[in-house]
Amino acid sequence: MTDDNNPKLYDLSRRRVLAGLGAVGIASAGAGVGTSAFFSDQEDFEGNELTAGTLDMLVDWEEHYYDGSDGRDLVELVPEDEIDILDDNQYILPAVDNPDARAVAVRFLGDGTFQENKDAFWDATSIEALPDSDNDGIQDEFDDSQVCNGEAGLTDVGNADAQEREEGLYSPNRTSNDVTAPGDPLINLDDVKPGDFGEVTFSFHLCDNPGYVWMNGMLNDEFTGEGILTEPERNDPDEIDGVVELLDEMQVRIWYDPDCDNQVERRGEVDIMLAIDTSGSITGQEQTDLEDGVAAFVDALPTDGSAQVGAVSFGGGSVTGLSSLGAPDSFSLSGLSYGGNTPMPGAIDIADQVLDDQGRPDALPVVVVVTDGGPNYGESVSDPSYSASVGGSSYSAPRGPGFSADDSSSGYDNNDSTSSTVTEGEQDETALVADAVKAGADGSRIAVLNISPGTTELGGGRDLSDYLEDEIASSGFYNEIPVSNFAQVADDIAAEVVVQEEVFFNGSLRTALSALSDNEGRGVPLDGDRTTTFDELADPEDDPNRDPFTGAGVTHCVGFQWWLPVNHANQIQGDMAGFDIGFYAEQSRHNTGVGMIPEDEDATAELES
Repeated sequence: MTDDNNPKLYDLSRRRVLAGLGAVGIASAGAGVGTSAFFSDQEDFEGNELTAGTLDMLVDWEEHYYDGSDGRDLVELVPEDEIDILDDNQYILPAVDNPDARAVAVRFLGDGTFQENKDAFWDATSIEALPDSDNDGIQDEFDDSQVCNGEAGLTDVGNADAQEREEGLYSPNRTSNDVTAPGDPLINLDDVKPGDFGEVTFSFHLCDNPGYVWMNGMLNDEFTGEGILTEPERNDPDEIDGVVELLDEMQVRIWYDPDCDNQVERRGEVDIMLAIDTSGSITGQEQTDLEDGVAAFVDALPTDGSAQVGAVSFGGGSVTGLSSLGAPDSFSLSGLSYGGNTPMPGAIDIADQVLDDQGRPDALPVVVVVTDGGPNYGESVSDPSYSASVGGSSYSAPRGPGFSADDSSSGYDNNDSTSSTVTEGEQDETALVADAVKAGADGSRIAVLNISPGTTELGGGRDLSDYLEDEIASSGFYNEIPVSNFAQVADDIAAEVVVQEEVFFNGSLRTALSALSDNEGRGVPLDGDRTTTFDELADPEDDPNRDPFTGAGVTHCVGFQWWLPVNHANQIQGDMAGFDIGFYAEQSRHNTGVGMIPEDEDATAELES
């Protein structure tokens, strides 16, 4: 800003004026050359910097292994004919993908409570940890505030120069004993027998930024094979040449372990409403098998007061109340009427309403859907709705907004009276109801038992098994078993249903590694908020219900448990299975959860096993 007509004014740039001198200062400067400096001002914004944010994942772990040696004075193996979760001192690992094999089960021998005995056994079977300053296999305690500044002694794993820098699996903070040594893979066992089981709880911490996290893994072909083909293996009728049967026989469970105690919690109160399919496709002996299976399931529930159970049925164009919530030993099932269609959405809705109304405030609410097909509620009914009396109280479905396709109508909207097949509209509307039931911190778990496994095609070409697992069941709570075998495996299913923490995978090691190598190698997308309905195995990575994990060093734990059910095992003799496990993270800001392909192979294998 310059006044060429007044040479006594100093030339003042616009920037200097805007910095604070102003018009008054300019006017005063006109008093004379020597007075222009009497009024001045300086506003400084110093030390400006732009620093890129960081996303560094640090990990730690604790591993357990039981092979009949360490801890054997604390437990005894349970004979096959005595496996029953009515025995409150039993710890049962079911044969999820092989119902013909007997479960792995031990009975605690201590005088304490179930949890006290279990904790003592877990301490006795802890073989490896990081950090572990005293090399006892049990992880040292540390605080989240110590993670990112190095005080906790955690590690980066998978760096190319990890060994040279004594980090990663070579960290000196890792357990060193006669079982494991720094540099070893975590799961490194060369003599696994039926009845053995083990577990690793991985903890990961994001330093600085929040981020999306995937759990990944893959089969390592270099260390996988049949090994030496022994005579018993070669002669076993279940031996298939060129197939590593150990991958199919080994069972795996993966879950969020929020208290990081290496244990899937199943104790605590649980309220269960059965929704039993009584449609016309269940005929003859199948009806008897179904009722025997339901009775065996209820008989297998704990009778110490921690569990309550009730039931509704659905079929023939109606939902029928069978039993209000109550103790398992007071449950009765009689007078079932079979026929007609499959009004699944109404049954799920009403079962959940009973849990809301009759359930205990601190109990885990669970709807167990037992069915042989998909939802089919069209027939000749227009905008159907359903009602049922359960324990003297009346319930109607759909209950209100969000529980049907069109909130402005009085009933369900996607029924098709011209089709006897399960239409895409019926699939979508029932999935909507299931999502509404599962939603929120107070939502119910939905466990599904498909009693007619096989290839059944629904409308739009969707496979029934995929639909029930991906759209109806809560993640990790889908099972399928022929109705003729329901009663034989009911105790295993009951043991899974009453688990308190969220299990998002149950199945064989082969299936687990397939899931962990999905999404272009990123693996299974994990959810930072377990109160949402995100399904880790079925939903897209950018699903709006998937949340990032907190940064700033906060501890997040995931458990990975394996066991080898007791069976004739000649077909697995000498088999070897090598695999990698890891975690992959991306910052959440400006990202949607659809990750990039990891830049190098080290990024996909934060932890080698």
